[in-house]
Amino acid sequence: MDKMSRKAAKKEQKVREKERIKVEKEYARKHPTQIEIVQPETREEMRLTRKGRYELGSDGKLTAKGKSKRLTHRYNVIIIVLILLIIATYAAFFLIN
Repeated sequence: MDKMSRKAAKKEQKVREKERIKVEKEYARKHPTQIEIVQPETREEMRLTRKGRYELGSDGKLTAKGKSKRLTHRYNVIIIVLILLIIATYAAFFLIN
């Protein structure tokens, strides 16, 4: 058996690891896992879905629709807060003059 240097062995190991990851990603693309929507059961799931407002997948993560709905809610809250800050700023300027 041919003995390799440490450097060559590490390099070969990295190449094998890259190839393995590439094959795993390709397999995952070809065979997607079926995720069904479930009701939150644990306290952590209730916190993640804000008491069931957002869809939770069977893998314990939010679905794409749930993530989209959560992001929409966050943007709406930010817009409302900014509008209130603008109104408060105008009121402060009006009361100062």
